[in-house]
Amino acid sequence: MRLSDAIKELALGAVEAESPVDVMPAKVVSVSPLSIKIRDNDKLVIPSDLLVVAEHLTEHTREIELDGEKKTIRFYNQLNTGDHVMIAAMPGGQSFYVIDKI
Repeated sequence: MRLSDAIKELALGAVEAESPVDVMPAKVVSVSPLSIKIRDNDKLVIPSDLLVVAEHLTEHTREIELDGEKKTIRFYNQLNTGDHVMIAAMPGGQSFYVIDKI
C-alpha cells in the first residue's frame, strides 16, 4: 500500500468514524515477526498481522535513470529491534500504520 493511499484510508475512516486518528510513538520489540510496543502502554504489544508498514521502512528496490542509463537500486531501510517509530491507529483500532522512524 502506498503512503498516499494509506493516508486517504486513514482520513476517510476518521471522517466516517467521526473520531480523529491517533498518532503515537512506539518502539520495535521484534522484527521477525514484527511487533511494536506503544510507548505509553508497556502491556500493549501490536503483532505483525495488525501492522501496515510504509514501504520506505522496508527493504525495497527502485528503478532510476542515471546519465541516460536505467539502473535498479536497493534500499536497506527495514525496521530493527529498538527502533523508535511513529504509528497511527486506524479507526476501530484493528490495524496500525507505521509512519516513520523517529
